[in-house]
Amino acid sequence: MTADGTTAQTFALIIPTHGRPEFVVQAVRSALRQERAFDRVIVIPDGLEDPASDALAGLDVDVHPVPHAGVAAARNAGLALADTDWVCFLDDDDLLHPSYLGDLEAAIGQYPEAGAFNAPYWSFGTEIGAREEFAAETLDECLAAIETALPRNDMTYLDITGRSFDALLGGLAGSMSTAAVRTETLRAAGGFPDGLIAAEDWTMYVNVARFTEWRVLGERRAFFRDHGGNAMRGRSTAKGLSALRAIRSFWQPTELPTPPHRPIGAYSRGYRHEVLAALAACARNDDPGGRRVALRIASEILPRRWDRVFVRMPRPIRSAMWRLEGVAS
Repeated sequence: MTADGTTAQTFALIIPTHGRPEFVVQAVRSALRQERAFDRVIVIPDGLEDPASDALAGLDVDVHPVPHAGVAAARNAGLALADTDWVCFLDDDDLLHPSYLGDLEAAIGQYPEAGAFNAPYWSFGTEIGAREEFAAETLDECLAAIETALPRNDMTYLDITGRSFDALLGGLAGSMSTAAVRTETLRAAGGFPDGLIAAEDWTMYVNVARFTEWRVLGERRAFFRDHGGNAMRGRSTAKGLSALRAIRSFWQPTELPTPPHRPIGAYSRGYRHEVLAALAACARNDDPGGRRVALRIASEILPRRWDRVFVRMPRPIRSAMWRLEGVAS
């Protein structure tokens, strides 16, 4: 029991990793520097021979390598091992602020009915670019930088409380490296979907929102590292099609709860963007078969004929039409 008579909560942190031993060591060390310690830190190397297992030797973490099957499978493996009230997630190239878990625990005490949280974050890299708010390489450098750095990236997209399911149907409004979900809620939501190599996090967010609202902490409590290996850079055909399959899954019959939401056509602008991204990947990779699949899925997630015509337009015409739509709206 805590001092105020409430039941203490327990927390596990799950870190999937693949082929980035230097980064995952930093991620783990940031987890171990929490002012309120995690009850368990679970690292899942995605590959039985992944170098993370050797790199993490001697650190006070549970390391459980699994056969290489992708990040969704690695996160699910961590979820299966969790024996805590809450599970939190951190990508292997990101870092946690030392106050993250303490702030999360305080927010849970303030909103005991809540089942899922995110936190805003800082973006950093070795150099300051379009998204990076400061240059840094380590947690200590990040902590020193935010003493004077000015936030540049808008974090209000995370604030979807009261409309979580509807908002998430339209696009991912979350950050895996600050995600925290009640363990029983995440298991009821099905964890992370097998077979998706992109948008598996988006699918999880949607399905968790079927059971609970997502809340957001008030302070930036993580550091997102921008680098050449970020997952969304140079999206492959397979990842583009995976995102479309995820969207399609949102609208298929399910036994999970379905909160109030708008009809599918209300999300067409965002869905068109995903279709266009997939088509661009198909063109870049000279994949006519992938293009046919993308257009077939587009016919299911874009019910209005205009939207299906739109994604087939040449880019200059499409850009002009998009600007006109923006003016009209």
